Amino acid sequence: MKGIIALTALLLATQSSAQAATLKVFSSGGMYPVIESLKQDYQQQTGNNIQLEAAPSMGDTPQAIPNRLKRHDNADVLVMVDYAIKPLEQANWVDSSSHQVLAHSYIAMAVKQGMAPMDISTVAKFKQVLTEASSIAVSDSASGKYIQSKMLDKLELGPKTAQKVAVIPATPVGEAVAQGKAEIGFQQNSELKAVKGITIVGLIPQAVQQDTLYGAVITRDTQQKREAAQFVKYLQSDKARKMMLEKGLTPY
Repeated sequence: MKGIIALTALLLATQSSAQAATLKVFSSGGMYPVIESLKQDYQQQTGNNIQLEAAPSMGDTPQAIPNRLKRHDNADVLVMVDYAIKPLEQANWVDSSSHQVLAHSYIAMAVKQGMAPMDISTVAKFKQVLTEASSIAVSDSASGKYIQSKMLDKLELGPKTAQKVAVIPATPVGEAVAQGKAEIGFQQNSELKAVKGITIVGLIPQAVQQDTLYGAVITRDTQQKREAAQFVKYLQSDKARKMMLEKGLTPY
């Protein structure tokens, strides 16, 4: 009898294991710390596994989501800057009906840990900090593109300041600041919060701030649509929203 019970338990365990899905999730930096922190809870709740991979929403690096999809890298769910999902829909790489907005994200400024924080509480003071900084690091994704193409113009800062800006590809800007490669750095607040060795001075002034939305979408080629949809729904749960707040994002 004991042998039958043991065999039944083994068969049930094997069946459960066979049914468990492993979802490959590409996530850009702003939401990566959130998903990393939620992985264990999701896996315990569902029995499914998450294979999380860092992938910028845009840019020229091989790791960027559009470039990965172009070369047919397999993924089930993409979590990324929301406006960057539209080109993927147009290329028919994702299921438009699965697209969900998840969170607001704002740009913050950081300096190396131990350095005296600068006052960026007003636009005038912020402009002075940028003018006096010896070097400025930005990302090759949404925040960096905004700073280079719009923010500097809004602040009426000319070529002299623009020449001090260095783009950090496929690597957290905070790491460059922590290593002393740049005096100040800008990136999404949630991305900076995940880096050690820096001090976050604060969000940039509201008048020149950019509200970047993050969203999730299921790839068209996934073989695990039900599980992928379940994961996107989980990212909208109260637990996920609480984690977003903890990591420096504002739930949508």
